[in-house]
Amino acid sequence: MRVYLDNVIASALVRGDLAEPSEMEALRSLQAQSRLDKVEFVTSRESWREQERTKSPETREELRNARSGVDVVSLDHRLLGFNTTDYGYRGFIASPLLTDIVDEALFATLRKLSLKDPDARHLMYAVSNGCVRFVTTDPDFIERREAIQAVCPTICIVRPSELLAEIERGQDAGGAVDSIQDRDDRRVE
Repeated sequence: MRVYLDNVIASALVRGDLAEPSEMEALRSLQAQSRLDKVEFVTSRESWREQERTKSPETREELRNARSGVDVVSLDHRLLGFNTTDYGYRGFIASPLLTDIVDEALFATLRKLSLKDPDARHLMYAVSNGCVRFVTTDPDFIERREAIQAVCPTICIVRPSELLAEIERGQDAGGAVDSIQDRDDRRVE
């Protein structure tokens, strides 16, 4: 199961600082599940951009050093083309033109739901990269969960404790996380 971690969750994996102790405990249990190859955690460079705004240099460095612990999705930018300047015999310059908006229609729709730009980018990256769960404790997502899932039916917004309970229910039923993924695949068809 491919699971996208919002920055608050990706940072908490390093810092252990979720406000709700029960959610932090659930996140640690999920981390153990990922080590058993039952869950694939991913995030995006948007998390890195948010972490770079951390005021404490020590915390910023701690977050940078832990980046290799969670894979980054591949589709979090798009090449628009190149800006080229030909200086004749003096040389040539080619600069790539990139955007961090990989699905303009989806981004605009998420902004209409009153998500801030960074939050809309996180969710856009999760959907565009085939994630089936978006793990967060951010009230901006949790409070808009139904509206978000109405426009993004391929992904579910969940708290760490909700994802853990879902995984445990799948295991208790005799199937592993694969049964949850199969159900999601049927729902999308």
